[in-house]
Amino acid sequence: MHWSQLFIPTLRDEHPLLERAGYIRPLPGGLHSHLFLAQRSLLKITAIMREVMDSIGAQEIHLPATKCRPEEAMVSIARGQLRSYKQLPQIWFTATDSCSFDKDAAGLEVAYEKHRSAYTRILDRCGLEYRLSGGREAQAFVRRGAHHADIHDPEGDLAPEEFHTPSVKTIGDLARFTGLPETSHMKSLVMVADGNPVLALLRGDHQLSEEKLANALDARHVRNAHPEELRQWFGADAGSLGPVGVASHVRIFADDALRGRRNMIAGANKNDYHLRNVTPGEDFEVEFQDLRQAAEGETSALGHIFKLGNKYSRSKDLHVTNETGEEIAPFMGIYAIDIERILSAAAELFHDADGMALPAAIAPFTLVITPVNIKDDALRQAAAEIYATCKAAGIDALFDDRDERPGVKFKDADLIGIPYRITVGKKLPEGIVELVERRPKRSTDVPIGKVVDAVKELWTG
Repeated sequence: MHWSQLFIPTLRDEHPLLERAGYIRPLPGGLHSHLFLAQRSLLKITAIMREVMDSIGAQEIHLPATKCRPEEAMVSIARGQLRSYKQLPQIWFTATDSCSFDKDAAGLEVAYEKHRSAYTRILDRCGLEYRLSGGREAQAFVRRGAHHADIHDPEGDLAPEEFHTPSVKTIGDLARFTGLPETSHMKSLVMVADGNPVLALLRGDHQLSEEKLANALDARHVRNAHPEELRQWFGADAGSLGPVGVASHVRIFADDALRGRRNMIAGANKNDYHLRNVTPGEDFEVEFQDLRQAAEGETSALGHIFKLGNKYSRSKDLHVTNETGEEIAPFMGIYAIDIERILSAAAELFHDADGMALPAAIAPFTLVITPVNIKDDALRQAAAEIYATCKAAGIDALFDDRDERPGVKFKDADLIGIPYRITVGKKLPEGIVELVERRPKRSTDVPIGKVVDAVKELWTG
């Protein structure tokens, strides 16, 4: 492709990195659009994800935009279609989510390990640095260096248990009272969205983003509930509110950080009382969304894997027959990987004062060919021939044919994060061009006839 024909609106002033590099542009409502460069990178990430998911026997499906959770949509598909244990195991995935169905806990364990291995390979191939956080039932893949609490919930299928918490109202007070960290508590915030009550749940150390909640609800106006509304809807005052036993007309949302958590502490909807052993999705119905404010230096999890067991399928009336003809509820796992966060994490991990230095596997282009003066016939023709040769060799190349000063071209190439650059300049009469590595900013003189071999050697390692 020729740079002069593309829409790559780079910026020189202070903007978020992906915006400055011309990957995204903000839209009303706190959303953003993916421009040409972002879309190329996201498609490369998606291709890696599809290839790896195919390798574990996962089958890709498409789900329309819906307010229900992915597991709900997949259970709706499975209900009435999966009838026998002979049809199991099954793994279905979309561009972001995956769901497994197995006949027993042993099969679920296999699916869980398959997804952990698959997500590890996806992130490795995308060139990311990350770590695995969480316990035996649920784990999250978190960008290395990001602020993230290592959390270990009490194990077991425990029932909610009420306990007395006199005059304890705040999460900080509750943490001191129980002797457990704030991360072990659920924060319950009652909001009113376009006149309708909504319960928003967050990890105790997190803060609600009203903008994200409004976007999740497609609501025009969101406010805090008044004290009299709390007593009317929940029968208790602020500081003792929780999700268990809430009236059906109150919609419950939980932040993604609560996915897979178990046996947490929440309000009992009874003044001066709380509940221990509260598990989202088991002790109450909930919709998961990204609801929290991002802390400084923090990125959200790149992906997560957790076991639903068979309680969820049983509650949704999903059954298959086993070897003896008895009806059983399949064991389910739910898994997710966020391709947008992978791109954002790569931008945050691999950048310097000049812009991004994306891994070659997910950069929008692998190589940019830059003649220092496009008006010079010899430089332009040599650059065009190198471009054609690289394209024929399967190298994803960009030809910077703009009539700009060399410094402008070099700055733009550095900003958008293309891993390698061929500069066609003053050494062309000697049959030499310059091969520049964006990271670690190293340059080498290369004979024109060896450009493809030199780039491929760097590209493939």
